[in-house]
Amino acid sequence: MKFTGSKGEDIACQYLIKNGYKILEKNFKVSFGEIDLIVNKNNIICFVEVKTRNSLIYGLPEEAITEKKKSKIIKVAQYYIKKKHLYNYLFRFDVISIKLKNNNLENIKFIKNAFMYEKYKYI
Repeated sequence: MKFTGSKGEDIACQYLIKNGYKILEKNFKVSFGEIDLIVNKNNIICFVEVKTRNSLIYGLPEEAITEKKKSKIIKVAQYYIKKKHLYNYLFRFDVISIKLKNNNLENIKFIKNAFMYEKYKYI
């Protein structure tokens, strides 16, 4: 499982870089949560959750992001914004959904604005 997630994050990084994003952080961790990738493009900071699956037996990768997980990502994002004093940026929460077949990329889906949280703009 850890290998699958790590492989997915590597694929996501390559995809984002190829599409003009600058990687600011990988696996940004604090005691209350983690954000897989934090990236910037056109002065928009994107907090990206990467979900990778080898099989669809448990559903699409993006379906594994629960409300509890979203809440943790939002809290970590708020902390990151305050810590880095990023008050002159727009923010977005994205998801990259990756399906592997035989440990090779079969499908990648980039979901911009996958979920929203209005209060972060007032931090």
